[in-house]
Amino acid sequence: MNAHLIDPQAMLRLRALCKLDHARVARLCGLTEAQVRELEAAEHGQFETPELKVQAALKIAVTLSGAQANGMPVVNVFRSRAVGDHAGMQLPAIKVEQAPPPKPKFPDSPEFFKLLLIFVVMVFLLVAVAMPLLYTLPSPPPKLT
Repeated sequence: MNAHLIDPQAMLRLRALCKLDHARVARLCGLTEAQVRELEAAEHGQFETPELKVQAALKIAVTLSGAQANGMPVVNVFRSRAVGDHAGMQLPAIKVEQAPPPKPKFPDSPEFFKLLLIFVVMVFLLVAVAMPLLYTLPSPPPKLT
């Protein structure tokens, strides 16, 4: 593996897209802040071997963008050798969709008010009509044996 495969601009764009600072990315991926800065600046010195540097870039990309079924990150942070024949062109920036706002607990809809009206009418019928009728009916005559 070659550490020159890492695209520093792609690493920077991915971190900026997720709106994270260097320290937060380092904590999420188990790296130091200096290592994250080195990956974005194409510097040398923070990693013992080039393979570890590539593994760190892969870890950041998978953590921030998610993994595909084959284990590779959704967002490519590696340089492509096929740029000359346009097979490795950069895709447009991914759009982060926000979750829909939560629905209100009791929506003010016509159905809600219809159910509320039915409930009020039922309580009225029970209290104002049925209860007085039950208590004002004459009791049956006692049976004589």
